[in-house]
Amino acid sequence: MKALKQIGQFLLNLWPWSRERKIKKINETLKDAVVNQEKERMEFLQEFRFYLRKYLRKDASGKYIPIKGKNKAEIYETVMAVHGERLRELNIKFSKNLRISL
Repeated sequence: MKALKQIGQFLLNLWPWSRERKIKKINETLKDAVVNQEKERMEFLQEFRFYLRKYLRKDASGKYIPIKGKNKAEIYETVMAVHGERLRELNIKFSKNLRISL
């Protein structure tokens, strides 16, 4: 009886339509995962850019508010300490020249 089941499964796997059905199911789940990951990346990048703008104080351009000069190494180390784990998770590269690449 077990041998008949194995032979039946073997024959079903030979049919092209059964393979196509499996491949379609796998592709649908992968497509959903990629879309979700891309949404998550875009949301994080938006938050990340807001954090950088706030940290660099780009909005402090008034006459009596001095803009604090921070060097790139200090900014890079601070950003990596705060967001480094999340950047690695989403496979986003943040260079020492303060450039973001996907």
